Amino acid sequence: MAIPFWLGAALLAAGVKAAPAAAGDLYPQRSTAPIIVLHPYERQVIPPAEGEFILGSVSDPTAPFSINGTTVAVRPNGAFLAWLPVSPGTFTFLCSLDLKGETTSYARNITVTPPPPPPLPEKPSAIDADSLWPKTDIVLRAGDWLAFRMRASPGHEARCRLAKRPWQDLRESAPGNYEGLQAVLSGEEAGPAAVECQLKGGWSALRAFSRGQATLNSGPPLVAVVKGNAVLRAGAGAGYMAYPLPGTRLVTTGRQNSELRVSLSPTLEGWIDAKDVDLLPAGTPPPRAVVDVIHTYASERGASVRIGLGERVAFTVDQDDEPSSLTLRLYNCVGHTNWIVYDSNDTFVEEVRWKQETTGSVAVRIRLDPAMTLWGWQASYEGASLKLDLRRAPSLAPAPASPLKGLTVVLDPGHNPASAAADTTGPLGTREMDVNFAIAKAVEPLLLKRGAFPVLTRPSNDVEISLVERTRMAVERKGDVFVSIHNNGLTDGVNPQASARGFSIFYYHPHSLPLARHLYRSYEKLVPLPGENLRYGNLMVARLTAMPAALVESAYMHIPEQEEKLNDQAFRDKLAEAIAGGLESFLAEERAKQSRLKPLTRPKGAAAKGPVPAAKPAAIAPKTAGDGAAGKPRVGKNGQKSRQPTAKKSAAPAPAVRKSVRPAPAELPIPQAPDQKRQEAALDEILSGPETKKQGAPAQEKKP
Repeated sequence: MAIPFWLGAALLAAGVKAAPAAAGDLYPQRSTAPIIVLHPYERQVIPPAEGEFILGSVSDPTAPFSINGTTVAVRPNGAFLAWLPVSPGTFTFLCSLDLKGETTSYARNITVTPPPPPPLPEKPSAIDADSLWPKTDIVLRAGDWLAFRMRASPGHEARCRLAKRPWQDLRESAPGNYEGLQAVLSGEEAGPAAVECQLKGGWSALRAFSRGQATLNSGPPLVAVVKGNAVLRAGAGAGYMAYPLPGTRLVTTGRQNSELRVSLSPTLEGWIDAKDVDLLPAGTPPPRAVVDVIHTYASERGASVRIGLGERVAFTVDQDDEPSSLTLRLYNCVGHTNWIVYDSNDTFVEEVRWKQETTGSVAVRIRLDPAMTLWGWQASYEGASLKLDLRRAPSLAPAPASPLKGLTVVLDPGHNPASAAADTTGPLGTREMDVNFAIAKAVEPLLLKRGAFPVLTRPSNDVEISLVERTRMAVERKGDVFVSIHNNGLTDGVNPQASARGFSIFYYHPHSLPLARHLYRSYEKLVPLPGENLRYGNLMVARLTAMPAALVESAYMHIPEQEEKLNDQAFRDKLAEAIAGGLESFLAEERAKQSRLKPLTRPKGAAAKGPVPAAKPAAIAPKTAGDGAAGKPRVGKNGQKSRQPTAKKSAAPAPAVRKSVRPAPAELPIPQAPDQKRQEAALDEILSGPETKKQGAPAQEKKP
């Protein structure tokens, strides 16, 4: 394995030779330099903290070793990790190693960010110019509030204004902290200009100006179109809320630094990075889609729901509290769905309902057969129609075969060669990228042995692949389940000894929670490290919707004992067994559910793959021309019903697939799905008679 450039540079500077690593170890050859410090790096800036961890290795693990006068324990392999107090400003870790009576020293310098300054003194009066808001450029419109903030000497009268607008008096919310709000009125124009703030004192007034400039705009809002992969945030720099697809149009209503505020409905707004959109010419009409006819279609892996819209708009997909239903929310929309057309070959979608939730927001609720498991979904635009592919659980091999047999498992070894220099690194120089790949390669034969088809997003350790490409590969290779393999690192300013540290498992979407839970239990059973609990995590690869997806953090690279374990093939094999075992138990639970449906026969013409669905009443179709009706209703261009010409009867009509067309009630309340336990009990009675009915539902597994 090649020596990382950061370590190679250190060796050249020290003018020392490298000692070979043991066979099978993942860390690079170690320098013979007496002391090597890998974290923190030279002149690193860390946030305000009372202490910081420092890690690296020494050439002689038996020699006395200290940092800033504090004795530091060293592992037999020479690795060390210490937590030491630090002070604001430039700080030095002075390392000393006593080699046979001769002391060798090494200094590592960092910068500790000072904590927030104390309140300014009452006298002499002063204003902290860096505290004035806005600190970055902003654009506001009518109905917004222009916020003023200032830090200055306490006990004074203070005021602020933008350009030539009226002064706004500020209140002192805490000693030396002044705040105020001023409404932006309709038709107001101002700026771009800095905010001027004054602090009154005697016959004079101190003044200061904000670094950022504010603009008040009363013109028509600009329309933006999404260029590629983008994220809508709940606020400027806040958490994620939606993922608009390319071609989606959005109305911009403001700006803060590099983020644009967009309107999704009169009561909901989001923020998007300006680099992810193109602004259309002034006067471009805002998006306003009309939700038209909704169709369902049977598919090889489940079903699809297609919604006519007329143009691309932002949306969200949320799995409801009931696992057998989804709610699709469409923004900048008005509902005009008079017909919902169900494919009679589809056994997955039970019902679709819609309602105008608020002005500009339409909710489409899709209720699925509760006897079948929602495995994932994928949304895409086909022209101006939104297509939502719904995937049911794959058919699983019967016992005694492994439930993994025949499935495609996507293993994602985290990190990339391009970011190796900044990779999380252990005290001996072990890179997380290398460990992740080694664990994935250890899982691969275990899956093959169970009859699965493993797919590695990084088939070799020198392959570069982005996060977006990893999830795209999982979909294109028709993966059935996705596991991203990582190892953890400590955060600057956090004491490594403050709590037990070990493995953790992350999920994002509700349909991935069972997978994450089974992986966690498998780690608890097989991995000799503390568990740091099952966790929800807003991580890109975990946000994959098309299949159950989880991310595992197996151990801590920074902790010497755990780095040592990760360099042991036997320990990596345990991690691999934990991953394979968690996958197998997760799928075994699904297979048990499917086995209850095995005696049922599939309706004629139903898709070939997936578990056999529970029986449900046939859809009722309105009379067609062949039944004596005047004609089949359809929706015309203006939303009005029209009639097709009456079809002539044929003496021997050819058999055809019959679709059910149901009028769509616009404002009816969205119904609740039947109680799942009662449905399962009834189904068991149909399949096995009264004996099955006496059996209780399986006990719910306890959360880790």
